[in-house]
Amino acid sequence: MLRKLISRPLPEAPPEAPSLRSVAEQALAASPLAAVRTFWNSLREFQDWWPVLIPLLLWIGWRTYQRERARVLAGAGEA
Repeated sequence: MLRKLISRPLPEAPPEAPSLRSVAEQALAASPLAAVRTFWNSLREFQDWWPVLIPLLLWIGWRTYQRERARVLAGAGEA
């Protein structure tokens, strides 16, 4: 049995892993609209939630804007 194992040929080596450069080249070669298309498809999956999500996102955005504006105005008053 040991002789059978030793006499067997070695398995083929796995293919080389893609280099970092080739991955970067593939990313640059991808369509620039691919990210937009993926975002839009993900957004459409939540279409039933739009009546809740859109006002929530608008409210969070407005609140964040007001905080940032207050912080900038407070910083400008100190200078």
